[in-house]
Amino acid sequence: MEAVCDVDPERARQAAEKLGGARVYTDYHQLLADPALDAVDLCLPHHLHRPVTEEALAAGKHVLCQKPIATTLADADAMLAAAERAGRVLAVAELSRFNPAVAKTRELLDEGVVGQPILVQSVMPWYQGGAYMQTAWRFAVDTMGGGALIDGGIHHVDLLLALLGRPLWVSCATRRVRDIFPAEDTAVVTGEFEGGVLATLTVLWSARHTPGVLLRVCGTEGTLTAEHGVVRVASDRLPDQTAEHTLPQLNGFGALMRDFVECTETGRRPRMGGPEARADLSFVLAAYESARTGRVVVVE
Repeated sequence: MEAVCDVDPERARQAAEKLGGARVYTDYHQLLADPALDAVDLCLPHHLHRPVTEEALAAGKHVLCQKPIATTLADADAMLAAAERAGRVLAVAELSRFNPAVAKTRELLDEGVVGQPILVQSVMPWYQGGAYMQTAWRFAVDTMGGGALIDGGIHHVDLLLALLGRPLWVSCATRRVRDIFPAEDTAVVTGEFEGGVLATLTVLWSARHTPGVLLRVCGTEGTLTAEHGVVRVASDRLPDQTAEHTLPQLNGFGALMRDFVECTETGRRPRMGGPEARADLSFVLAAYESARTGRVVVVE
């Protein structure tokens, strides 16, 4: 059985129609009380992730929560504890780990094709506009928890953590170019990861026609560049010194949902669960502290 909940009855009705006649609620408490529902997908403003996740878990529902997991580490920890108490799955809708380019990059790094990684770069340029500008809660820091870095930029944060593991420290500078945003629309983050690998992440919401780099890995014997759908390598370890790997079309949401459903059925941990999402948030919050203080910050 499927159901949709929205405080706007018309939006709820339209969403239910897309699902072929799902049950409609305008009060999420009523939805959580429905014994026919096993799991919920929470598409809520960031500041509401903790309270509604805790209520859903306490009601016995598995939870797929949108990213970021929360706006504070205290809230993230409370959500993880609630999932443990309830014995239910808590997954976070972060797509990066389901990207075939990320998986292929991880495989090539494990094979040592570029030697020892030295520097990883990721650039996310985006002129933010369209329907995004109509979501009022995104224009208040207390509901967003920050700006471009915690919202869109956290996708690329997760790329770095998925490939490099635990970050040690970060240094960050931010800027607001377009006054319409309540916080930064530009951020540049530098960090060090275990093993001494350095990484840079650049997030822009106000630059036009700027090419992005999903990932560039510079190593002692070569360089790897990953984009959606293709990974290119130039390395002394390759017979022809170059190689190109064409990858399947990304359907991140489909892969994420399949993983979540499988976890609810088997009890295994999700690929993108609470601990992974907490680590992403910890990186972002350390970057914000660095931007505020002008200091290097150790990542918790």
